Amino acid sequence: MSEALNLYEISYPGYFDNYPDYSVLKKAKSAGAAKYDAYLSFSDSDPDMTFFDYLKIVKVHKVGQSAPSKNEEPFHAQHRIDVINTLIKEIGSRGRKFLYSSKHDRYASFHWAGGRLWLTDDYTGVPLLMDESKPDEHYHFSHGETLWGLMSDFRDFINGDDDANHNNGYGGLYCPHWGYSEEDMQAIRQLAVDSGYLKPREG
Repeated sequence: MSEALNLYEISYPGYFDNYPDYSVLKKAKSAGAAKYDAYLSFSDSDPDMTFFDYLKIVKVHKVGQSAPSKNEEPFHAQHRIDVINTLIKEIGSRGRKFLYSSKHDRYASFHWAGGRLWLTDDYTGVPLLMDESKPDEHYHFSHGETLWGLMSDFRDFINGDDDANHNNGYGGLYCPHWGYSEEDMQAIRQLAVDSGYLKPREG
């Protein structure tokens, strides 16, 4: 089971004259933990500020959570999440078994919760916020930049882009450098085409 985390917005009302609406999103188990995480980043630019003083300039409020709430409205395109999760299982069941952790017998998977899209990392079990307002999430992803690019393509598809492959570099599913056999890649690509994720190539 993945670790349940809350999503908090940390804001600085009246502190930055040029950026009055500046805020950051932080994932944490509690508001206090979120504020301390934000403080660690803030103190890099202002090392003289103590945590006690920092608490005086910030506000925090919960804006979501990685676990669906009891009465939460379902995502309007759940079938797109299902398509991607099926595709991830195909990728993780073949070749080098990317996106599958044999140690935990777990595939990476997308889900919707708290009005946002999340990706549960196959190795750590930690939910990553798949939101362009959190560009640093790839630092917490257990795989490299190529697979993060693919996850970002998958995010775009789930959010409604019908031609998302290769949006985020590295060639997507048509990249020739996966290290999978040609037979495995053909099977993965065919499933992606049949499910509506991938556009077939001409010729």
